[in-house]
Amino acid sequence: MKQSLIRKAIILTVSILITSILFFVVTTLTYNSFYVQTILNANENLSARWTSDIDRRLDNIYEHLYDLAATLYQKTEVRPGSPEMDYTIKIELQDAMNHKVLASQDTTVLFLLDTESDLYLYYHNSALVQSVNYNLKLFMKQHCLEHHSSLNNKTWDVLEILEHGYYYKALSMGKYIVGAVSDCRNYSMDPTWIDDDEQISLFIRNDSSTILCQGDPGQKDYADAVAEGSSFQDGYAITADWQNSAKASAILISRPKGAGMPLRIASIFMILDSAICVILVFVLMYYLNQKVRKPIRKLVDANQEVAKGNFDYQLDPDESGSTEFEELFHSFNDMSGKIEKLTIESYDLKIKREQNRLKMLRAQMRPHTFLNGITTISNMTYTSKPEEIRKYISSFASFTRYMLHNAGDWTTVKDELRHIDNYVNMQKIRFPNSIEITYNCSPEVLEEKIPYLTLFSLVENSFKHAMTLVDTMYVEITGEPYEEEGFKGIRLIEEDNGPGFSPEALEKLADLDDLYTKEHLGLTNVHYSMNLIYHRNDLLRLMNKPEGGARIELLIPEEEVEDETAGM
Repeated sequence: MKQSLIRKAIILTVSILITSILFFVVTTLTYNSFYVQTILNANENLSARWTSDIDRRLDNIYEHLYDLAATLYQKTEVRPGSPEMDYTIKIELQDAMNHKVLASQDTTVLFLLDTESDLYLYYHNSALVQSVNYNLKLFMKQHCLEHHSSLNNKTWDVLEILEHGYYYKALSMGKYIVGAVSDCRNYSMDPTWIDDDEQISLFIRNDSSTILCQGDPGQKDYADAVAEGSSFQDGYAITADWQNSAKASAILISRPKGAGMPLRIASIFMILDSAICVILVFVLMYYLNQKVRKPIRKLVDANQEVAKGNFDYQLDPDESGSTEFEELFHSFNDMSGKIEKLTIESYDLKIKREQNRLKMLRAQMRPHTFLNGITTISNMTYTSKPEEIRKYISSFASFTRYMLHNAGDWTTVKDELRHIDNYVNMQKIRFPNSIEITYNCSPEVLEEKIPYLTLFSLVENSFKHAMTLVDTMYVEITGEPYEEEGFKGIRLIEEDNGPGFSPEALEKLADLDDLYTKEHLGLTNVHYSMNLIYHRNDLLRLMNKPEGGARIELLIPEEEVEDETAGM
């Protein structure tokens, strides 16, 4: 008898949960007890004291450096292009630098560089090894040219030179650079701060390297592994504090006597629990593969068969593996028999909906033009110009025959242009000297088929929004073969010299959902109609010409389109 998948999954999950709870209880009582927290608190306090001591001592060196810069500013001209300092001032600055190096044991080097001459004053602590001093002197002369800051910036850099770390600070004073260097090894911890049996290692870490100040260099990996804050690893308490005075972190690693025992106990429990969890996970994975993944794979394969049109495809419930999937297999078998019928009904409904919508769109293009024509004829009877009335009625009759044309939903560019020209003649009779139109269509374009009334709607839009009755409106229609990425066919361009489209109108006309916007209703209908016919929403392009006026591009694809809304 098949067992429930949910029941088996619950049993395995509870087993893992109980094991995990035991693990966390044991490790919490041993590892996260008073022992770890006490060590971390003590380590954080000691690290804060050491970091504060470094900041204080670096601030003292900075005060010496600032005082040297102030003396330089008072004694000589520092602006770029000024004369080189006098010999007496140079001697005075040398004495000041020598005095400051002697006064501060933390100061390893003081230097002054004139960037516009060969002047380079350099004084070092007497304890500095000669070979190291030589390399530092050469290095600082080049490094300070690109790495210096203003007087208000008190932040120190940390450099690693010949596997030794140094705090570095250079101040820019016009054409002069004054700087100081302090060996990181000067900042070892005061022995009175720590217990005799406590092991201490101190590191300074910047973005590129980790530098030993005191202790065991073999603990560098712990210093590299920890971010800001405190952690406890392998019996070591590790604290990293960001230095306020330098672009670096001060890292303190301590190991109190007997610190490894709780860690070893916790490690044993962790190993045992991990082994049990791994075994249970493998059991769960095997079970899920047999009872979940394989039935799901069968369902996926069945869905793909149905997607291909194989509605007779059936699943064998005996291969389900569990009661839940057995029910799913039965449901799939019942469902597959109904999909074909539902698909056909849905497709028919969609076609009818699109047919009705396209009928509505085309119906919106007609009534107002007939009303305008009848009103115009009525008004013209007051002018006593029967010849113009006869011309207008003749053009209006031709216009009406075309508008009521029901032979199909397609026309040619030539017939649409003839209809447009007839419409323009009607407008010229109503508004003399107010409209001029030109046509520039290649012969192969004239015989191309286009949706009925689309090009006419573009011209009608210009009459509505660009015609002023004060200035003559110029309209140009261009037709040409056109090809771009993703399109091949013809391009019909309608341009006028009116005010163009407003940003709000362009935004509205780009949204197919805003079908009933009264402004530019004809363009909105064309946009939506093209989308229904060609299933593309990029065939009507609206823009403004740089010299002023509107430009509308209508793209007609070359491919034959089976219009599902045809015959309406």
